[in-house]
Amino acid sequence: MGILGLLALTQTGIPQDWESKGFIEIFNHINLDGWRKLTEYSGDSGHWEVKNGVLVGSQFPEGKGGLLVTEKKYRDFEIFAEVKADYPVDSGLFLRVQPSVLSYQITIDYRPDGEVGAVYCPLGGGFLLHNPEVKELWKKDSYNRVLISIKDQPPVIKVNINGKDVVEFQDELIDGKYRVPEEGFIGVQVHPGESWGKGNRIYFKEIWVKHSGHS
Repeated sequence: MGILGLLALTQTGIPQDWESKGFIEIFNHINLDGWRKLTEYSGDSGHWEVKNGVLVGSQFPEGKGGLLVTEKKYRDFEIFAEVKADYPVDSGLFLRVQPSVLSYQITIDYRPDGEVGAVYCPLGGGFLLHNPEVKELWKKDSYNRVLISIKDQPPVIKVNINGKDVVEFQDELIDGKYRVPEEGFIGVQVHPGESWGKGNRIYFKEIWVKHSGHS
């Protein structure tokens, strides 16, 4: 059974009996309560707002980006998001984020040479798993369902995009040390740089989490 087989999805993509399965809605569709900019990493760059119940990210000032992260830290969890992106943008979902931005990133690099669903580790080795063919699954003009799980230390990371399992990655110790600490923030990204189309945006309509521990 694929990872999405663990959840019964309605036609809108929202799992039935979500709360009874232990999932929590961490984006409230009204404001940014529970979230903050990772100013330790990128200062006040990047812009995030809630428009018509959707979390929208864009560069600000032009060419500058940053991360928006949860105020809470998480260790082992599943995260479900409904995501849409203008073309081109470079974004992603970040797991176990540290103040330095050391983390695991599942890429939403929706550009000519970008990758969707790759595993990347800022400050920790770069690409850990390439996934260039996954971009074929990405819907250009509608929302995409992304389900990610991270468990244990060093972690196993699994990713499902639009109903298809695309990643099962097992990290390893590096010189006897863990690549990323076992607990950190969840983050979403606006990437800096000219390859992010002028005026383009990334959209998160739903963000839900099922966790086995957070602080």
